[in-house]
Amino acid sequence: MLFLLLIVLLATLVAALLWRHNETRSRIERDREERRARTDQMLARVLLGEDRAERHTIGGGPVTEILPPPAAPTAPTTRTAPVTQQPVDVDFLLEGEPTSIAEQARHQLGRPTTLISGPGGESTAARAESRPASPPLSLLEGKIEVPLDALVVAWFSARGYVMRRAPESAQPIRLLMTHRDDRARSYAFFFDRGRLHAQRAAELLEKVHALGMARLLVAAEHGADASVNSTRLHDVVVLDWVSLDREMKKLDFSIAAKLIAIARTRRGVLGLA
Repeated sequence: MLFLLLIVLLATLVAALLWRHNETRSRIERDREERRARTDQMLARVLLGEDRAERHTIGGGPVTEILPPPAAPTAPTTRTAPVTQQPVDVDFLLEGEPTSIAEQARHQLGRPTTLISGPGGESTAARAESRPASPPLSLLEGKIEVPLDALVVAWFSARGYVMRRAPESAQPIRLLMTHRDDRARSYAFFFDRGRLHAQRAAELLEKVHALGMARLLVAAEHGADASVNSTRLHDVVVLDWVSLDREMKKLDFSIAAKLIAIARTRRGVLGLA
């Protein structure tokens, strides 16, 4: 009888633990869906101008309309075609923004990439700049779901870089980026789902130079080894979630939100589909 009672108690305990595990997992899934829904609503309000109903431009009334981003080119880009595709227009991002915020964002987006810190810390030049007046949008709070590779490409496009697809022989390099005003500022783009190692970076850098591009740009989900930041690999720029979050926080909330919305919904236009 005692043995049977122990079996019943054990079965009850196991059932309770399973129920608790399933309940916890269901709660996590519900929270994730709620966060995604809140993010979608937040970005939609920004894109529709609802969050800026009380914000005025100099000499004008409230901003209630934002122009759509430029349409994707209808003709496919060939391997040898000139660099012509710029998915994100900075004028679209700054449309309707107060003059002070627009000027600050234009200055921030125009900074050379050489001032962006690599693995290891923020540069002195970045720290010295003033922060936007409105609360910044953070990528690290677990509330925003956006692909890292798409956001990096959207951000570079907003900074004046135009894109073309890399040739098949250059894989895993996906895109070739050249600044519209200075062709010497050029990057070959690669997305690393893990952590970038120095040997991998060195191998890719050889391909980059063979393609006639100046530097390698890597969006790395888990950052890069410290050795990647060595002098030998000074032509490698790595952006992970921490470094990109640092750059996005220097932009006004609504401008950062528009970049995130484009990255989430326009992978094809960004050349990543």
